[in-house]
Amino acid sequence: EAAGGDNRKGAYEGPFLVSGSRDKTLKVWDVGTGVCLLTLVGHDNWVRGVAFHPGGKYIVSASDDKTLRVWDTRNKRCMKTLEAHAHFCTSLDFHKTQPFVVTGSVDQSVKIWECR
Repeated sequence: EAAGGDNRKGAYEGPFLVSGSRDKTLKVWDVGTGVCLLTLVGHDNWVRGVAFHPGGKYIVSASDDKTLRVWDTRNKRCMKTLEAHAHFCTSLDFHKTQPFVVTGSVDQSVKIWECR
């Protein structure tokens, strides 16, 4: 899973891509140079879904460890871990106009989370 964004309000300037991997990490890439700028470690299983917060300061990730995690790109750490689903949490996205994150799981549920 990968998500891109023009993260001008975040910790870095320019267009970026965030990827999640089987190695349980998230990586932030500079699209122009192909250089990995940041590796975030904290999940206990595959990272299946990733998205930049529209404001650019945060990344949200979904994992087979059943959690949803909020990462602060400026401080390079996990700010919050939510026990999201009963089974693998495989997808996520931000609502286009409202402060919500939607997650999906192998447990056949979809959940809506309010961003605060």
